Amino acid sequence: MIREDNQSCIKMTKNPVNHGRAKHIDIKYHHICDEVKRGEVKLEYCETSVMLADIMTKALPGPRHMDLTTALGIHACSH
Repeated sequence: MIREDNQSCIKMTKNPVNHGRAKHIDIKYHHICDEVKRGEVKLEYCETSVMLADIMTKALPGPRHMDLTTALGIHACSH
């Protein structure tokens, strides 16, 4: 299961036609399309507001950063 907050990405993966604007996408994309077609991988839409992976991929404002670290169970070490 891959949770994705980009609906266009999900649509392109489920219907892999030639998209002129997506010609830069490399072979990894085609592998995922094959896996989805075979039923080995499922893509599911996940709203950006609940996307825990954002903490690893984006600069976040302090309150959002704290929300995500708490959701992931990350706590400050006390000495």
